[in-house]
Amino acid sequence: MRISLRSNFVLPGLEGEESIEFDRSQIALREILEELSRRAPIRIEYVRPGARALDPDEWEVEVNGIPYQSLSDGLETFLKDGDTVTIRILALGGG
Repeated sequence: MRISLRSNFVLPGLEGEESIEFDRSQIALREILEELSRRAPIRIEYVRPGARALDPDEWEVEVNGIPYQSLSDGLETFLKDGDTVTIRILALGGG
């Protein structure tokens, strides 16, 4: 199964890649985010262990243009081949 990736930053460990391949027929959004964390040379924690949601001050994640919070199963939503996951890091304001 191939999942397309979009982001407003370079995904560490996937530089220049626009998708990620899995040898499974089903995978949950949480598992994709955890795999992206493992592939990063410096660990990025998209989802904290045991968390039911992402930190809204750090990340915005969508599946096929729909915020993951709007999906009936949230982070446990199973994706299918060809789905697109968009990850945005939120810029911190300051002055």
